[in-house]
Amino acid sequence: MRKMMFVAAALTICASAGQAAEPAGNVIKIGMVNDQTGANKGSGRGMKVGVDAYFRTINEKGGVNGKRVELITVDDQMVTEKTVDGLLKLVEEQKVFAVVGSVGSSNCVASLPIVKEYKLPFINPRTGASDLRKPVMKEVIHIRASYQQEVDKIVDQLVRQGAKRFAVFYQNDTLGTDILTSTENAVKRHGLSVVSKGSFERRTTAVTAGLAAIMEGKPDAIIVGAVYAPGAEFIKLARKEGVTARLAACSFAGGSNLVKAVGPAAEGLIMSQVVPELDDLSLPITKECKEAIEKYPEEVGFNTVSMEGCMAAKSMVMALEKAGNPPTQAGFLNAYEGMKGADMGGIKLTFTPDDHQGQDNVYLQVVQGNKLTSLKGK
Repeated sequence: MRKMMFVAAALTICASAGQAAEPAGNVIKIGMVNDQTGANKGSGRGMKVGVDAYFRTINEKGGVNGKRVELITVDDQMVTEKTVDGLLKLVEEQKVFAVVGSVGSSNCVASLPIVKEYKLPFINPRTGASDLRKPVMKEVIHIRASYQQEVDKIVDQLVRQGAKRFAVFYQNDTLGTDILTSTENAVKRHGLSVVSKGSFERRTTAVTAGLAAIMEGKPDAIIVGAVYAPGAEFIKLARKEGVTARLAACSFAGGSNLVKAVGPAAEGLIMSQVVPELDDLSLPITKECKEAIEKYPEEVGFNTVSMEGCMAAKSMVMALEKAGNPPTQAGFLNAYEGMKGADMGGIKLTFTPDDHQGQDNVYLQVVQGNKLTSLKGK
């Protein structure tokens, strides 16, 4: 409630125009507010690298209809109030055309009043949370699958492997409770229920009590609903304490970021991803993104998060090309809603006014030899 009051107050002070600015001159400014230095910096930096690399590649080719696309990033350190403040600054001071690649379910949800007030296109918030999908908002466009779809695929795989007693370790926020609910829904389809659950407070790594609560249910599979830093602490502690239950996490955990943070204890961990296999360069979008990111890698390089950022950026360019010259925000959003099987390079996007999630693909991986490998066919 306090956070929503903060948002309302900020809007009262700052919302003079009631709508974000259309691009002026030969530059289209795109904003990004996410964690660049905090507990989830791996995801924030990955999104920045992927989006920026694709925009820079497009600019080298002459931009979009002759206009250069510029990314402006604000670091919110995964603090909701900083997300709100940073987003308002991007709208009011930088006059951004749209925002992309926000990270953290709670942070993204806190952004919605501003997005709605300014009619600001909000592209690919890096979350599968249901709060951003239902009801559909005109301004919010998703390139990735939902958390429910990710958890469904993980649970189906674990049940095939013999799991019957599921537990959930989750952070006490929008992300965590969404993962908990998604898991309860997923196991119910198999006639099962969640036998135990444990939580921890957001932006901490205090996982000991959560593990103790989970082990009371004697689970044989644990879904880890946390970003990679506390998720890594939980997995390392669980293995240190002799927990043999199967472990799994969704894409928000950061893929290679989580594997690196966990170390050898990650062996056997199952992870869902919302981007294609990175080593499958027969897929044009993967090859295109790999080449762009490796040309402008910064410290992150080509991983599942930067790949997601690149895909989001490509979708934006596809929509901008059809949004008018100069583009309008209404034309931009209408261009998304007009995509029907639009080919990104082996991945197709389809939107309607009632469905703003462009594709439903979920891919499973498992950690073997300290590396994520495909579970396809296993």
